[in-house]
Amino acid sequence: MRITLKIKTVSGEDFKSACKAAEIVVATQALKDTIPFVPALTGVFSNMARTDGNEIVYTGDQARYLYEGKVMVDAATGKGPMNIPDVGLRWHKGATLTPTAKDLVFTTDMHPQAQSHWMDASYKKNGDKWARVAEKAVISSIG
Repeated sequence: MRITLKIKTVSGEDFKSACKAAEIVVATQALKDTIPFVPALTGVFSNMARTDGNEIVYTGDQARYLYEGKVMVDAATGKGPMNIPDVGLRWHKGATLTPTAKDLVFTTDMHPQAQSHWMDASYKKNGDKWARVAEKAVISSIG
């Protein structure tokens, strides 16, 4: 019996480049997989999320507020946002927010697994999948 192995040598730079490309692929997959965990009333907030290279970015004033999952108050006044007619709840300009001990309550009508710290919850469920996606992306980049 004769076995012949052909092993491709990969330079450090090629491997680094493949890993960088894989990070972007994994970020895209993670964003997609995390949607069911993101709090949503209308879907606008989760639809505003995007990838920026290897990072996932949730935009909007409410992102930190929702991710922490705590009712926030103005650090200086200890009060919540004011209700502006025909606009809704708004903080005064320059307000520094601080979390209270009170948890936000999320509706699960649109996203049944909605919760604070949604990336952590998604990672717990999908982390192994993301590792496989990364491995496949590196291998396909190296060729």
